[in-house]
Amino acid sequence: MYYPCQTPIPEDRTKVVEIYGSSISGNMQIKDRQQQLESILNTRKIPFEFIDIAADEKARNYMKRKNLNKTNELPQIFVDGEFRGIFQEFEEAHESEQVNKFLYDE
Repeated sequence: MYYPCQTPIPEDRTKVVEIYGSSISGNMQIKDRQQQLESILNTRKIPFEFIDIAADEKARNYMKRKNLNKTNELPQIFVDGEFRGIFQEFEEAHESEQVNKFLYDE
């Protein structure tokens, strides 16, 4: 299942940020991280899509294949189908004002 955010994609930003997570995780840490990640992206007006791997086995398999089975930790961040990292790495980029570099190599 895909849940696009409400922020429109600006014309100068064509790369798509995808958050792979789970809508039914019983793990509060995963839920909190997903919410924090979405909040940060919304605050920065960075459009994203949430991809629910609990409801989509193909998406789960795609995520594992594209991250080269490096981790099963959720949420995972992808940009244009390229694995960028997990929440902890994103959080470090956010704290050091390096979110655009983390996401877009800018």
